[in-house]
Formats: sequence, structure tokens, C-alpha cells
Amino acid sequence: MNWGHKIGIVIGLFVLGMLGMVWVASRQTNEMIDDNYYQKELAYQEIIDAQQNLADLTEDNLVAQNIHEVIITLPYGAFEKLEKGHIELMRTDDEKKDIQQPIVPNGSNRRTIRKTELSKGIYKARIRWTNDGKEYYKEESVYVE
Repeated sequence: MNWGHKIGIVIGLFVLGMLGMVWVASRQTNEMIDDNYYQKELAYQEIIDAQQNLADLTEDNLVAQNIHEVIITLPYGAFEKLEKGHIELMRTDDEKKDIQQPIVPNGSNRRTIRKTELSKGIYKARIRWTNDGKEYYKEESVYVE
């Protein structure tokens, strides 16, 4: 067999391989594409903006605890004209242990959750509220003893 035939066979195999890959790619679906990607991206951007709004006021933790309760303290400048909000304490190991509590305007910057409502372990606290038309968001880990 001469060089011309060998080169022809290599080119032919290459073309067949490429056509095979095109055929396989055309039969695949892309499950990674989300139907509502744009809406989810906007919602995530709102959370980023809300985190930045809070960071402009304070870098301090909002969650503390004493023997009887978990205490959430909203920073000054972010609760005086409180419109709405919610607190979520989520357990990654058991969603039945999750706690959700609305933040209703009451003139105070403190909210409490009694430890009798919680079980020992690590919770992820997600705190989101609106004050004077501005969104705020904080996420912290809380170890309940």
C-alpha cells in the first residue's frame, strides 16, 4: 500500500469520526438549560443587591443566642420603616425541623425564636426584609445548643 492510500484512509476515518460526533451531538438534549433562567437570574441578583445594601450598613452578625432564645437584631437604619420580611432557620439534614417566621413591623429591631421550637444542631439562618423600599438580606450559620 502506498502513501496516498494510507492518507486517504486516515482522512476517511477522520471524516467518519466527525460525522459520528455530529450525529451523537444532534441526538443529545441539554438538561442544564433552564426554562426560567432569566427570572431566576433576576431573583438571584436581587439577593446580591440586598446583601450589598446590608453590607453598606454593617458587617456584623445579626444572629445571637442566649440560654432560652435565638435573637435576630436588625441593624439601625434598616428597620425604622420596616415593610415586610421573613426569617428562615433551615436544617440541611431534616427539613421538618425548619422554622419560618415573618418579620412584622413592631417598632423594634429585635426578633426572637424560643429554643424550645428548635432542636440541637446547625441551622442556616436566612433573613430577608424590606425597609423604606430597600431590600436587605443576610445568611448565617447558627449552632443551637
